[in-house]
Amino acid sequence: MLRTVTSITRLYPATLVMAFLSLLFQTAYNFLFIFTVIGCYQVYYPGPQDSATRLNVVVVFLIFSFYWTTQVIFYVTHTTVAGVFASYYFLTGLGQQAPRNPTAASFRRAMTTSFGSICFGALFVAVLNLIRALLYDAQQQVDTPCAAFVLCLVQCCLGYIQALLEYFNYYAYTQVAIYGKDFCTAAKVRTMEPSACQHQENASDTWTLIKDRGIEAIINDNLTGGILTGVLTALFGYLYLVITRPAYNAGGNLTPVLVLISFLLGISMFGTVATVIQSGVATTFVCLAEDPEALRRTKPELYEMVRSNPFV
Repeated sequence: MLRTVTSITRLYPATLVMAFLSLLFQTAYNFLFIFTVIGCYQVYYPGPQDSATRLNVVVVFLIFSFYWTTQVIFYVTHTTVAGVFASYYFLTGLGQQAPRNPTAASFRRAMTTSFGSICFGALFVAVLNLIRALLYDAQQQVDTPCAAFVLCLVQCCLGYIQALLEYFNYYAYTQVAIYGKDFCTAAKVRTMEPSACQHQENASDTWTLIKDRGIEAIINDNLTGGILTGVLTALFGYLYLVITRPAYNAGGNLTPVLVLISFLLGISMFGTVATVIQSGVATTFVCLAEDPEALRRTKPELYEMVRSNPFV
């Protein structure tokens, strides 16, 4: 599978360009976010007699904005790359030529007709991230072990829900890229007859297709690399603050915030770069569940492997 994805990536190197441009845009937004947070702390940081309500409201809004924008950037890149792989999958082998520049065409669709679906789906993940961040902050403030345990348990449950939502969103957006569906149509699960599982404009959602074709173990998305990158980035950020002792953090008040920001930056950058390979694999599986005959025409070796081991 990895060999297939990399061969298509070499055929359309603009997908890599898209990933790096997305990374640059994400980096620029990260710097803007950092400067905004520092500026807000300097403006709204409460004095001895002031309330911290305004600062808390501003920080909550900034965190929500960061989560939402980062998810939108990520899913725009994924939808763009998925559109390219789908064009290759369905058109190659039929005597048809894929669009001359499928990456540009797919990006145009992602930023126009599919952009609302991208923002809508990313909103759910952003809200869950915000709730978990608020619960984590509340957990640090409580004094009773029982309350801390309950908050920790709720965070754990929300973490599983978020992981499932992100996993499902990934394949729902693949449907958005292939067929131009709205997010709700691409995400919903419904019952369908086996005869309906054909490549057509009103094809069913990804999950139903996968269950119908028997390919239940699609891919185990391993976030260890992203988490490790985030931890290392947070560590370097902390060491920088300790060694350089910048004037804006003379009292150490900003250290937890800046370390958290470094962690978020590391995860977001890793996820953006890894999107091309992940999107290619996800799109290939969705297309395979939709029309396995197309894979036999384009990649007969891979088709035989999947046909022989459909549950692996």
